[in-house]
Amino acid sequence: MKRLIPDWPFPPYIFVPGENPHPKKSGGHMEGQGDPVARPIDLDHPEQSEFLRYSLDLYNAQYFWESHVYLEALWNAHGRVGSVADFLKGLIKLGAAGVKVKINQKASAIDHLLRAKELLSMVMEKEGSLFLGFNLEKIIDLIDNSIDSKELSLKVYPEWK
Repeated sequence: MKRLIPDWPFPPYIFVPGENPHPKKSGGHMEGQGDPVARPIDLDHPEQSEFLRYSLDLYNAQYFWESHVYLEALWNAHGRVGSVADFLKGLIKLGAAGVKVKINQKASAIDHLLRAKELLSMVMEKEGSLFLGFNLEKIIDLIDNSIDSKELSLKVYPEWK
């Protein structure tokens, strides 16, 4: 797997509800850690956001719950409103879909995928198909393919140079 920030290690396990400890609870791999606090993404240089890069590494390696922690920190840094926030929330929803797939809740996964598609489509309508270095049209096509196949097999990579 292509890593965007290879120096940041992956957690010792992928959290799957009902299979292993919740990361924030007793015995969890994030026990005692506060929520991360992010700086807003530099819109001219999104590739410089370590949290964005790490969240994508986590997501692409199927650490869906862990990915949302860093995406949510970025979402909060952007005030939860506007195109960047909607884009981040779309990625959060993709991660939520991944968690639902892992626990065999396919209908819930599809609901999250549909919401991700809706959010990313709104961003694409406002900002164009290339946003922060991400090809939104391609991601939306991958979401559609995941919905059709009822599997979550999409990976999200930016088109940074």
